[in-house]
Amino acid sequence: MKLADVERFLLPVERNDWNELLAAWKPLIPLESSRWLLSRFGELFLEHKDGKIGVLQVSSFQYKIIAKGKKDFEEWLVDPDKWSEWFLSPLINHLELSGKILKPDCCYSFIKPLGLGGQLTLENVMVIPIREHFGLWGEIFQQIKDVPDGAEVVLKVERKN
Repeated sequence: MKLADVERFLLPVERNDWNELLAAWKPLIPLESSRWLLSRFGELFLEHKDGKIGVLQVSSFQYKIIAKGKKDFEEWLVDPDKWSEWFLSPLINHLELSGKILKPDCCYSFIKPLGLGGQLTLENVMVIPIREHFGLWGEIFQQIKDVPDGAEVVLKVERKN
């Protein structure tokens, strides 16, 4: 498999509003990294100055290094488990078959994010504007970023008027 094979699981990464979208996520994003790929689940792949590839996993409220470089990343693409992990390809296939198709400037997102115990199921997926995906989960990230792993979190949703 090659990077070109991944394109059906990607969204355009070229946007004018990245600074705004990533404002809440700055504590996780390495300095001097550049945006490289955007998955259909709104996970942002970044290339570091030293060539390493990392991914901002919005749905898990974390950032992690996944490859030593672009070549290493492409070599990992022969592994179907990486397709599943990085692009959630089986879930996207099921979403499309069930009729959940992305609208322009939207991505898939989890109703209950994985970082808060959400499941990789069709019922836990919504189509949401990319701006809301990064903004909504970024607000939650800001509120929970200092909470220890395993701590109980109660979210209270209030409607703004």
